[in-house]
Amino acid sequence: MRRITLRWILSAIGISICCLILVFIISNFGDNTRIIEQKLVKCDCSSTQSSFSQITPTKSNLTRNESILKPCKEIQKSSPVQRAIVIYYPHHQSEYFFPEVRWLYRSWVEMLLGQPSTWRTDFVIFTYNFSIEFRQLGCVNHIRQDKEEPSICRLFLYVPVQFRTKNITNNNFQHAFDDAKRVMKSYKDMNDSFISVPLVTDTETFDAKRSESLYENLRSYGYIDSINAIYEGYWTFKMYDFILRTDIDVFIYRHFATYIPSNCTFITGGGGYGTDFNRRKLRRIANDMGFAHASISGMGSTWYGSPYDGYLVANQTLHGMLWLAQYEFAIPERESKLGTLMWPEWHYGVLLLYGQHLALNHLVATNQIRILIGTYILDQSTTDNTVQYITEGTRLNLHCWHTDQRFSKFAFKMGHYNQSELAKHKNDKTAQSYAMRMALESKYMTLEEMAAYGRNNSSSS
Repeated sequence: MRRITLRWILSAIGISICCLILVFIISNFGDNTRIIEQKLVKCDCSSTQSSFSQITPTKSNLTRNESILKPCKEIQKSSPVQRAIVIYYPHHQSEYFFPEVRWLYRSWVEMLLGQPSTWRTDFVIFTYNFSIEFRQLGCVNHIRQDKEEPSICRLFLYVPVQFRTKNITNNNFQHAFDDAKRVMKSYKDMNDSFISVPLVTDTETFDAKRSESLYENLRSYGYIDSINAIYEGYWTFKMYDFILRTDIDVFIYRHFATYIPSNCTFITGGGGYGTDFNRRKLRRIANDMGFAHASISGMGSTWYGSPYDGYLVANQTLHGMLWLAQYEFAIPERESKLGTLMWPEWHYGVLLLYGQHLALNHLVATNQIRILIGTYILDQSTTDNTVQYITEGTRLNLHCWHTDQRFSKFAFKMGHYNQSELAKHKNDKTAQSYAMRMALESKYMTLEEMAAYGRNNSSSS
């Protein structure tokens, strides 16, 4: 056995002391490193969010008990009420979408028949050119000035995201509407105004960095403009009491004539995008973004509420869509190479609904908005052939779903329904027949006839 010497003992003690000193140094260095990393995470938010808009939540405004709702001044039905039905129309796809504009216009006019005399409901269209068809429909390029103007179709020029190339965005969109201006000059009574979106001098509704990011990341997504037009176009409709943001393939139903949201509530239709998997996934994504979450789901793409609430929801929906597109979908998914293989668990085609899901959950959880999911109010079926469907409940609009059942927008556009069916559906009280009659009448009336009918009904209301 080796004898333990004094030198060996001293060496062991020295080595132990050195090890303790080394552990102490490493421990303190690690703590400092974590502090530095935390500071970087807090300060370097722009590296991942520079392309998003200005309403970016921070930890301080996620407190659920903090009331930041705007004061609610509820509007009474007996008061003069100003409303707008707002759509985005892709002019470059007119062959497919203009039949839908025709029947939406026709149903808007039909609704005006039941509107109270002190109410006004405009049909507001965002699109890239003022084509002869909208001229024939009597649309104007004027912002509403007061509550006395009759209900009318208003068209505002808007640059679609996919067309925001450098030659269009250079010099603050100076030449973006050259074609539209040439068309409007030919209308001798339309030279006194030119309302166009975006308004680059308005910081409330235009974010140049986000506009660029939308072009870079979402220009091929078909529904981006229906949301961006609400955000950037807010200044053109902020004077209304309520707006209905809707897709084009809908019919305004008679009940809308006298219905307004109560208690300053923001109403959405119902949406069938949610599963247990993507609800959990979206909650995790909300946490990654710094968004709050209120555990609500099933919101549809039609909105009915105040213009300001619509603006808030549109702004945060764009934020959510950009985040999702860049960080939660692979390139093959974004390029639709997987088709509907992953539906309904996770599907790029409903990016708008996912982004809206994140936006509404955050706004509700942070007490910035009151919401009602109007499952039996908005986005009702055009295929139901029972009278009870209409009489039991308040159905404000009928939405065309992907179906071959009557009323089918696909069958209509293929010419499967014709004028001979009008007599059959004229006095029928079902949703199916209402949609059929509005669509067929819009098809066989000239645009000038529909415009004249609209003028007579708007002036009588």
